[in-house]
Amino acid sequence: METILGLKIPEDGSYNPFYKRYIDLVAGKNLRDVSSEQEEQVVSIFQPLTSSMGQVTYQTGKWSLNQVLGHIVDTEKIMHFRALCISRGETAAFPGFDQNSYVETAAFNNVSNQELLSSFLLNRQLFWQFTRTIPMEQWNGIGEVSGYPMSLHALVHIIFGHLEHHLVLIRQHYLPLLA
Repeated sequence: METILGLKIPEDGSYNPFYKRYIDLVAGKNLRDVSSEQEEQVVSIFQPLTSSMGQVTYQTGKWSLNQVLGHIVDTEKIMHFRALCISRGETAAFPGFDQNSYVETAAFNNVSNQELLSSFLLNRQLFWQFTRTIPMEQWNGIGEVSGYPMSLHALVHIIFGHLEHHLVLIRQHYLPLLA
């Protein structure tokens, strides 16, 4: 049973207000459809890239395209892990993470575009398989992340809203450089 299709929009107070911008990008949408569209967009952007294109950055100090995709994969893995734990009744609080530190210590520019793309698609497939293991009553679970409540509904919306945010930035800043 695909419970994800009927997810309610996360209520204010059920997540850190920082994430509202991501949640708003996908609120009220069918997240399965959003996911499919996002996967198609990511493939269409990253599949044709040469390795030098994956190193493109639009401004000094900004991430390369490979680093952006690596960051997306890392973030989705972290959110997926948090969702797994909360859905299983975990009561321990989760720390935040410093996205810049994660990107700096990862070797995303030494990984091929195709490997990063494959990681992204595999992670999405694993996420959707995971959602099928969540009984309906567990979708109301709430944990704690960075000192704020975090609902399972919010985590799932954040995964897709976060990528929406980055797709906008990729289209605005990176794709014009590759044209």
